[in-house]
Amino acid sequence: MNLIGQNAERREQASATTAEITHTASLETLLAAPCPDFPVLPGVCVLEYLRASAEASVPAPGLRWHAVDRVRFVGPVFPGEELTVRLTWQRSGEDEWTGLATASTVRGTAASARLRYVGEADR
Repeated sequence: MNLIGQNAERREQASATTAEITHTASLETLLAAPCPDFPVLPGVCVLEYLRASAEASVPAPGLRWHAVDRVRFVGPVFPGEELTVRLTWQRSGEDEWTGLATASTVRGTAASARLRYVGEADR
C-alpha cells in the first residue's frame, strides 16, 4: 500500500518505545469493486498500515521486518476513517524487537498484531 498522499501524523509519546501514528484510510479503486454497496478496507490493507507505521517508528537503526507473529481483526475500517496505530516496542533479543501494534477507529479497536523486527546480524 502506498502511503504517499495519505494523511499521516506521527506523535512521539514520553517513552522512546511507544509511538502513535494516525492515517486516513483510503480504499483503492481496485479493491472497491467487489463490495460496492459496503466498502470496507480489507484486513491485508489494515495490516499494511500497521507495518508501515512500525517502520516509521523503529526503536533502533538498521532494523528490518522479519515476521508477523500474530494478527487479529476485530472490527471494520471504512474508507475515509481515521485509523490510529499505537505501537509499543519491546526488546526481545540481542538485536531483535517486537512491536505490539493496535489499529483503532472512532468505534474502537479494528486490529492488533505482534510484528517482529531484527537487525542485520540476525537476518
